[in-house]
Amino acid sequence: MKRVNRILGLVFGGLVLMAVAPVMAESNLCFNSSFSSTNDPFEGWGLDYDWSGNSKQMGNHKNASFLPEFKGRSNVLKMAIPAGYESKVETPIMEYEPGARYKCTFDLYADIGGMRVLFLGYALAPGVPPDDLPKFSDLRRIYKGDAQDASGASWKSMTVIFPKEEISELAYKHLKKVRYMTVMMFVPGATFGAGTFCISNVKVVKLPGKCKVLKSALK
Repeated sequence: MKRVNRILGLVFGGLVLMAVAPVMAESNLCFNSSFSSTNDPFEGWGLDYDWSGNSKQMGNHKNASFLPEFKGRSNVLKMAIPAGYESKVETPIMEYEPGARYKCTFDLYADIGGMRVLFLGYALAPGVPPDDLPKFSDLRRIYKGDAQDASGASWKSMTVIFPKEEISELAYKHLKKVRYMTVMMFVPGATFGAGTFCISNVKVVKLPGKCKVLKSALK
């Protein structure tokens, strides 16, 4: 009887692990990913860049609006893009595990060309003490992931991965300094006219395994 109970316990435990493991693996690392915070639908998101002094991004946050529904998607962030200005949005700041790889998926609607989507890697700016919740103004960008081009006036699924599965020794030298990461949606408005883009269903997950460093043949 004890043996039967032990077998049943192992089987039951295995089923529990099988049920829980996929949930843990697919845990969304992006805070307020569905713009559902009761404090502010854009809580944590990078929209206000007035602190940067970049004249083409001044007032960027004033161009953001929350839409409960838009063309079949719920909880949507809409960005208006004035002609001649840059427009960008960054996900809330997430901690980066050295060498780990991440994937971001989201739905995008963009009626303007030239949009870029990519991961950014950050370290704390010089003189900023360690903080569990740094502000965007506390960070210094030190790494850029591969950018995906995005356009088309209809909803489409976007995927960006950071970093590549294989990276150079030089790239890894910079990657080792990354402590935080975001995903940025960016339109260089100086090149394009006015337009809009919308995002919904944002999800960031950690991928299995770590990036592989390619050893240089030149020493």
